[in-house]
Amino acid sequence: MKEQKRLDSDIDEVYYWANCAQFFSPWLNLASAGKEVEAASVALADTLDDLQIQEKGVAAVSESFQVPPSQISRVECGRMIVRADCIAFVAIPKHASFYVETVEIPLAVLERAAAAGVPSPRG
Repeated sequence: MKEQKRLDSDIDEVYYWANCAQFFSPWLNLASAGKEVEAASVALADTLDDLQIQEKGVAAVSESFQVPPSQISRVECGRMIVRADCIAFVAIPKHASFYVETVEIPLAVLERAAAAGVPSPRG
């Protein structure tokens, strides 16, 4: 963004189409799920509640945090929004009519994660 700002001082944000965003919910697909999936969903919901995430907050989870595959939804129209001091992701869960947005993730948080060598979700 800094390089682009040098070329165009009026630029505030840049949008990239991104296929990296994933949406998950403890309550996704529960209507057709078996007891095992339901138990995993309740455990996931409890873990998220334990994080005590404030509205519009960022939370870090341990490396052992796992989302059951049944609770992950494909997304459409995934975008990464890059601003001078943060990034955010926006997407529409497949077959839904609403957008899911992350909070703005500050550049300082991204730099700390990069310095710590956090593995990417894709391996």
